[in-house]
Amino acid sequence: MNRTKLRMSIATLLATLACVPAATAADFAERARAAQPQHEGQLTVTGLKQPVDVVRDKWGIPHIYAKNTHDLFFAQGFVAAQDRMWNIELWRRNAEGKLAEVLGSDYVERDRFARVMKYRGDWDAEFRKYHPEGPVIFKAFADGVNTAIRLALAQNKLPVEFELSGFKPEPAWTPQTLLSRMPVWAITRNASSEVARALAVKSMGLAKTAEVMITDPPTPLRVPEGLDLNDINPNLLNITRDASDFDFKFKPTAPTPKISQAYLPVRGPESGIGSNNWVVGGRKTTTGMPLLANDPHREVQNPALRYWVHLVAPGWNVIGATEPGLPGVTIGHNEHVAWGFTILNGDQQDLYVEQTDPTDVNRYRYKGEWRTMKVDVEQIAVKGAPSERFEVKTTIHGPLVYEDAARQRAYAMRWTGYETGGHGYLGSLGLMQTRNWKEFTAKVANAWYGHHSLVYADTKGNYGYVSTGLTPVRPNWDGLFPVPGHEGKYEWAGYVPTSKLPRSLNGERGFYGSANNNVFPSIFPNQPVPDFTFEYLTPYRYDRIVEVLSQDRKFSLQDLSRLQGDVASLPARRLLPLLKNVTSDDPKLRDAIQRLLQWDYNVDADSVAAAIYEYWLLKLNPLTYAKKLPDTVRGYNRYDIRRLIQWLEQPDADFGANPKQERDRILLTALDQALANLTRLAGNDPSRWTWGSIHQARFTHPLVTPENASLVHIPPVPRGGDSQTIQLTGSARESGADQGLGASVMFVFDVQDWDRSVGLNTPGNESQIGSPHYADLAEAWGRNEPFPIAFGAAKVNAVALQRVTLKP
Repeated sequence: MNRTKLRMSIATLLATLACVPAATAADFAERARAAQPQHEGQLTVTGLKQPVDVVRDKWGIPHIYAKNTHDLFFAQGFVAAQDRMWNIELWRRNAEGKLAEVLGSDYVERDRFARVMKYRGDWDAEFRKYHPEGPVIFKAFADGVNTAIRLALAQNKLPVEFELSGFKPEPAWTPQTLLSRMPVWAITRNASSEVARALAVKSMGLAKTAEVMITDPPTPLRVPEGLDLNDINPNLLNITRDASDFDFKFKPTAPTPKISQAYLPVRGPESGIGSNNWVVGGRKTTTGMPLLANDPHREVQNPALRYWVHLVAPGWNVIGATEPGLPGVTIGHNEHVAWGFTILNGDQQDLYVEQTDPTDVNRYRYKGEWRTMKVDVEQIAVKGAPSERFEVKTTIHGPLVYEDAARQRAYAMRWTGYETGGHGYLGSLGLMQTRNWKEFTAKVANAWYGHHSLVYADTKGNYGYVSTGLTPVRPNWDGLFPVPGHEGKYEWAGYVPTSKLPRSLNGERGFYGSANNNVFPSIFPNQPVPDFTFEYLTPYRYDRIVEVLSQDRKFSLQDLSRLQGDVASLPARRLLPLLKNVTSDDPKLRDAIQRLLQWDYNVDADSVAAAIYEYWLLKLNPLTYAKKLPDTVRGYNRYDIRRLIQWLEQPDADFGANPKQERDRILLTALDQALANLTRLAGNDPSRWTWGSIHQARFTHPLVTPENASLVHIPPVPRGGDSQTIQLTGSARESGADQGLGASVMFVFDVQDWDRSVGLNTPGNESQIGSPHYADLAEAWGRNEPFPIAFGAAKVNAVALQRVTLKP
């Protein structure tokens, strides 16, 4: 994702928002202040059954105390809308496929995809799959959001974001809104890599593709019998592009050019989408009880993706993080157990190439007969243009994502997200009331259908690891390529029973962890494991976690918090020794080599060597891959640092007659290019080339203008780390080095005393412009300095900042 392209500059926004009346900074600040919701005193709220108390603490976390389940989730929806109204209005429109109605024609394709993503099954079964009281929970949350919107409209206290963006929120939330599959798309995998791999084979053959594109665990590449590679083109998944991008644009943009290269610009193993988690058992902690840490990675943005909340009612007492448009918490702890997750990266998608009837585009061949597709008609409203009629067509394999009338082909997506219970995050509703390992694992198996690695701890001293998710059984293929659909040869034979997926309790090593990698050889060395995927992310974050936690010492909560900010680079340890025998007549190169060889491999924000290394690595990739790719291949960008290290440590005949000499030339050429790049970015003085001066998190709000910048602008935060460090912040790119992905919410939970737990969010837990909690957490997040997570009533009262009672 090119975040720089998607952000709007201040100048562009000023032109875009010219229709907004001119105002001084003071005027804007006053309007923003006047629009803040009521957070103190008493507030009458239609729809509640009994009074609800809401305590907001110093860090903007709402602690909600209700007397029944309905009111608890109604109040959560109400409070989330108070704190994040503009944010969740766009969240709803993204979920329902209604962005083009307010953002214009640029978002028609995205809306089409949201309509394709719709769950179209039994809604009562869907609600109850996540929790027995699901129908109550989902309706109450939606009603709470709608009530907050109606109240803001009635009081003329809409957040100023709506004034700036030119539309108003709609009290149109339904239980179905909450179960949109759009949020789930970001955490499931494989369709894009199926297409990329097929295009690679088409361009450079099977053997070269197998060498360049790693499979983990290793598996021979086989093109499925019957697949015509000429049926695969780079545009098949255009409808999915930017589906998880929340840097919304508020002006028309030039159409994205059609792709002519042989490869899709899709996420590879360097993408940065991932997470870290670990749990340390009591014999390795200073408390003698487990400590659990988690830092899930997604977009680092403004408004923030995640939201802390504490929910208390009879039968409920849980605190944690969620997306603001979802009920409950997705990760957190209750009075008895704590949990955190990482994406397991499992393969839950398959792309089927269907043969269509040349006389009727709505018919497709299956097992020797023509079948008629199911057609659902959707109307997409478009700002400034007529509405569009869009047909969602579905075959036996799933809805179509692309049609090629010229070749009589259609492309259907089989995806676990379409199953009942397939939301991916909301299985956590069942975890929120569990009291022990038996209950926890039973609830995970029942409804946590996105592929995740979960770590667990409880107040009895137990700690564990659970793998979960719907895992398709593919009897005769591996899921690495699209497959032909017409013969019915490539059908899922159900799913691996979720209760049979690998799990472990109180392991001998004393800890568990995961980082989107293949953890199974480490945790389950002698146990058969299902084929979750052959496309795990690189192992370096996990290897560093294991390296630290394997030390013969006891770990404190502070130790684990510091580990979340660890920036040690294991790849640098492998690559930099290659420079020891490399010489140059150029003094600038000699100085750079000396800096790198004296470096401690920590990608610190204040390190010059780290910046040189990051740009050297950026330049090494294309130069090295050029030795391996055929001359006819252009535009390949799925670089994998595992291959880079392998090829540079052991250069072969592809590097020429003298492989090591050519390898050394590449090392120097890349370094020379890196220094030139840094000079352009940061000037001629290398002492000023610190990584954090180039590599920063920028919380640019889509609606910032010169008039409101004093209130809306958040200073950039210098960052350490890269794509392969535990503190994952992304690496240098040709388009820039700003952090786009990584951890926003982070926490370490102490099961012995929940009130000793700590956490982070960024830039703030609330997102409304003018709120004191709009950006109050950004600096501490940048320094990896967490705040206390209050759970017990006494602790909550001690850190309380505002109190409001919601009355029926």
